[in-house]
Amino acid sequence: MTVEVQLPFTYTVIHGGDPSLRSSLQKAKTRSLNLVGLVFESPSMEVGGFHLSFTESAYGRNSLEITLDLGKKLGSVELLGQVEWYERRATLIGHSFMVGIAFIDVQADELTALREYLVQMHALRK
Repeated sequence: MTVEVQLPFTYTVIHGGDPSLRSSLQKAKTRSLNLVGLVFESPSMEVGGFHLSFTESAYGRNSLEITLDLGKKLGSVELLGQVEWYERRATLIGHSFMVGIAFIDVQADELTALREYLVQMHALRK
């Protein structure tokens, strides 16, 4: 089940070759969310010298530490993800990127909270 929702979240890009290298904390809003990932819009694929997807060698993959705030009842969930796809889109002021993130190694507690949130959001949209 995918829900179209603008849910604020934060993320940090972690270098694929050296996990001690990290971007500053970034803020974004989801466009859609499901149990396996999310889609968000970004003005750039570069964040503080880090590409959202690839290391500078273009062979390594960076990952994203994501914190989603699911509200008072469910709290925040911490997730790790990687960019699965991105698409450049023209905008009135230039361009932006739609970015698809796939979650990796989701813990049972996070999965349960995320599932409950999605069920709630789906019910509200009916």
